[in-house]
Amino acid sequence: MEEVIASTYRIIKKLGSGGGGNVYLADHLRLNKKVVLKADKRRITTKTALLRREADVLKNLNHPNIPKVYDFFVEDDTVYTVMDYIEGESLDRPLKRGEHFSQPQVIQWAKELLDALEYLHSPTHGDPPQGFVHSDIKPANLMRTPDNHIVLIDFNIALSLGEDAVIGCSAGYASPEHYGLDFSSDSDTVNGESETEAESQSAQDSETEVDDSTVERTITESDTESTEKEEGSRKEKSFSASPKKIIVPDVRSDIYSTGATLYHLLSGSKPAKNAKAVVSLSGKEYSPQVVKIIRKAMNPNPDLRYQTAQDMRSDFLHLRDRDPRVRRLKAVKRLDIGVVLLLLAAGASMTFVGLKRMQTTENWLKLAEYSKSAIESGDVDKAVKDALAGLPEEKGILTPEWLPESKRALANALGVYDLSDKFRSSGVIKLPSAPYKIKMSPDGKKLAAVYQSEAAVYDAESLKSLMTCPMMDSALADALFSDDSHLLAAGKDGVSLYNIESREQMWRAGMASTLTISGDGQVAAAMDRDRNIVSFYDMKDGQLLRERSMGDKKMPSAFNDSFADPDNAIFCLNMDGTMLAISFSDGGLYVMDTEHPEDDLIVYESSDYSEFAGGFHGDKFVFSAGKSGHSLFGLVNVKEGTYIGDMESNLRMKAKADERGIWVSEGNLLSEFDPDTLADKEIAFTDTWNISNFSVSDKHTLAVTDEPGFSIFDQGENALVHEKSDEEYSFAELGTEYAALANRSQPDIRVMKEETHEDTCVVRYDAKYSHDEARVTGDGEKAMLFSYDGFRIYDSDGTLTAEGSFPEAEKIYDQQFRRDGEKSWLDVIWYDGTVRAYSSEDGTLISEERGEAPSKDLEEEFSTEKYRFVSELHSAPKVYDKQSGKFVKELEKDDFLAYVTEVGEYILTEYVRADGERYGLLLDQNLEILADLPDLCDIHIPDETIYFDYKNGELRQCHLYSIQELIDLGKNYR
Repeated sequence: MEEVIASTYRIIKKLGSGGGGNVYLADHLRLNKKVVLKADKRRITTKTALLRREADVLKNLNHPNIPKVYDFFVEDDTVYTVMDYIEGESLDRPLKRGEHFSQPQVIQWAKELLDALEYLHSPTHGDPPQGFVHSDIKPANLMRTPDNHIVLIDFNIALSLGEDAVIGCSAGYASPEHYGLDFSSDSDTVNGESETEAESQSAQDSETEVDDSTVERTITESDTESTEKEEGSRKEKSFSASPKKIIVPDVRSDIYSTGATLYHLLSGSKPAKNAKAVVSLSGKEYSPQVVKIIRKAMNPNPDLRYQTAQDMRSDFLHLRDRDPRVRRLKAVKRLDIGVVLLLLAAGASMTFVGLKRMQTTENWLKLAEYSKSAIESGDVDKAVKDALAGLPEEKGILTPEWLPESKRALANALGVYDLSDKFRSSGVIKLPSAPYKIKMSPDGKKLAAVYQSEAAVYDAESLKSLMTCPMMDSALADALFSDDSHLLAAGKDGVSLYNIESREQMWRAGMASTLTISGDGQVAAAMDRDRNIVSFYDMKDGQLLRERSMGDKKMPSAFNDSFADPDNAIFCLNMDGTMLAISFSDGGLYVMDTEHPEDDLIVYESSDYSEFAGGFHGDKFVFSAGKSGHSLFGLVNVKEGTYIGDMESNLRMKAKADERGIWVSEGNLLSEFDPDTLADKEIAFTDTWNISNFSVSDKHTLAVTDEPGFSIFDQGENALVHEKSDEEYSFAELGTEYAALANRSQPDIRVMKEETHEDTCVVRYDAKYSHDEARVTGDGEKAMLFSYDGFRIYDSDGTLTAEGSFPEAEKIYDQQFRRDGEKSWLDVIWYDGTVRAYSSEDGTLISEERGEAPSKDLEEEFSTEKYRFVSELHSAPKVYDKQSGKFVKELEKDDFLAYVTEVGEYILTEYVRADGERYGLLLDQNLEILADLPDLCDIHIPDETIYFDYKNGELRQCHLYSIQELIDLGKNYR
């Protein structure tokens, strides 16, 4: 029988085991995704609340050389860590096979590992900020991916909690601190010899072979001195340590383990267990600088090691600069000593300046990547901040020229060239821990979030907290808006109603976790996880109206309600609070008459359905019920007490209803049902991805998909936003202006705001008119929309002034829109060489002539003052220097280069994707990208105005921004 953990993870196979527990490959049943499940069977004494808080911090880690951590939970006294499944094999396996790694390969892995450690150690994670120590770095915990990069695996949650009992201790890789040994009082020695002596020995190629199998050591609680004996050919050594004390490894312990791991990868031999018995690597067989780095990292005295991963990585990055063999090649002979000293001083100065510039450049590139990642995660504030950090206004000899990557990052973060109507990320609300649930106020301007032991209300515009209140310590605890000004919460001391503005508790009632409020806001119902009783309260004063016992019926709850609310039950009042729909853990579904129990409606006494959703619309109760591989959507007329009927499906279904309407998702389709005729209307379609959650406002629909991502649709079912994400969003809320998204793994709420740019519109047109291109006339008063089939001309207010079609459209070779001052026209070229010119003013045929037939190879050329661009249909566009004819660069490989225009100091390129979508890229004179221009359609060179066509019935415009304008906008952002 297959094993399923936490009702979510199906065990596929065991990947490994150790002193701490077992590691499994598992299948996430809901996401249909392979994950790694680490089961830590050692005793963890940390309180659940603190464990949860620290888990949330680890789940927020994001680095290319660190696996994504998705969840932590406790079941049967075992702590489970859920993380990315990394393809490849751990580096201990090829070592066991006798495989040897080249020095350049090990150096590259060292840089990647240290970059990950620099990120992991940095005190920037969580609130308050903290860093993490890995504590068990060794080849077995480094995964080599198919593309030959490494990923650091096997994280230990207790490292940030001070749980010394769960710290990994791998012989040969563990630092002395792992064993409670303190060598920080030792003199300035390196493995028993001075630094100078060690370097000399390394240079003389000590060939002593390492044999750590002969070293044994026993440490007891009363040890004040440790003696280690080597048997065989090596003489006996003894050493003294400070009295044993509890020493929790810090970042320098990771440095030691990193050095030991690199030692093994380079030499093929595992270092000795005793740090003072480690024999230095050969300075002839390996780079002396690499040997020196590893020796320093493995110094028994932590004060003499590298103090940070950044310092150690820096030495690897500058190996060549500091290699004495390289320096000797640069020695200058037979020069006057004064000249030599002068040259050396100048060279040192230039080297220092060069190194500082290189470090600054590397940092700026990182900031540009951080900005891009922040945009993808929805944190626009951080994206702008990171981009600005890469464009410092203070310049000096140590500061290089601004990078094009930094300029592009700022332009994209500010979104100055995206004028489409859409929901754009306005920021991220940082929570103390991952949310259990989120809700939006009726007016859509406030957000409520429930997280560990607390609830908070935020302003959707400013993202600032308006109030907080203590909650019962359960993920089942609800917090609901009764109106735009009040919050009903399952508080720590009982159900409470709060005034959001004054933060005053209006009233308090008995303990309960699950809440619902009637549609008219007059009645509240509450049920506690530990009592099978539903209590009904008057919302005005909290007066208990009545109670109903559920007998032996219980609502479903998570296996551990400290971590998650399964969100698979119905607990819902109708408009006036006279009916309560409730589902139970045994698959039962009741519609209760709150005043007359004898009139209760039993939809299911019990069933094998495990997931329920639904609500009331007028006299109808709407619900969905699901189990593995089967779902149904059903309706009940509560006024007449009749079951109207249902619809079954093999796809997952989810129903929602309120006084605005009835909505049901089925697979990748979301429909709205007419409450009278039950006729359905499609309002969202998500291609091949199934809809796992949704929210509907008066103007838009937000659909979250199980292939992690989401889409926002307008009333015409047009996708205004479509994004993929690393994790499936657990929560989705949509209001008139704002959308909010969150998941149970991250302590963030992503907030998006609807942006309209009607003020940038220059010409309106019929959005239903199909066209390939759009151009604004020379005088800027009209627009010509055209395709191979024909054209239309609209004036600025959307009036159609001319329309025409082209003869023998199937034989058209190309179309080119041309301007000469305020005059403009469209040249249409046929394969036989015929060229017809059509006026953009009124559509009349201006001229017709027959010339040489164009080449059928679909090759086009464009020129700027400096370059010649060659665009071919089936290969990447190439750029050549006009003066020398030399090849310079290839441009975008996947798309067709349709046009190139030089605008002042910029070069603007326009591309067409395979699906017909157009976009532009703004380049500098070195052909580096400065900005992305989605949906670009035209440019007016004299005033540097660019135009965009979003196929929504409007052509919109903006000017080209200078970098100083962008910096000024960034400074004033929010």
